[in-house]
Amino acid sequence: MASIDGMNWREFEHHVAILLRRDGCTDIVVHGGPGDRGVDITGQTADGRRIVVQCKNFAPYRPVWSAEMQKFLGASFVQHQADLALFVASTTFSPDARAIADEHGVTVVDRAALEKWSAGVALPVLL
Repeated sequence: MASIDGMNWREFEHHVAILLRRDGCTDIVVHGGPGDRGVDITGQTADGRRIVVQCKNFAPYRPVWSAEMQKFLGASFVQHQADLALFVASTTFSPDARAIADEHGVTVVDRAALEKWSAGVALPVLL
């Protein structure tokens, strides 16, 4: 995780894109930055689902809050018609953010899951 913690936001988004490609996703496009319309990465899973990803490379002590999850929820399903919405963070998610994700079908990848994914363990939702 030390190498991930040392990444800037752009490097982090590209790291996640590499992991998605490794796990069989195609048509991966990194959009992050101004004008990204609330998502950082779009593409297709190996089985053809439209995937929309939000990436947050925060300090380990700063969780993803519910407002950030709510914003992504609207952007992923309403604006980008996601079949699979994936929120990847280098930190944890607040209980409220997790509850929103669970209620509305957003897959969260927190610090612990990101570490495993980066080490080569496939992300089950992509299989």
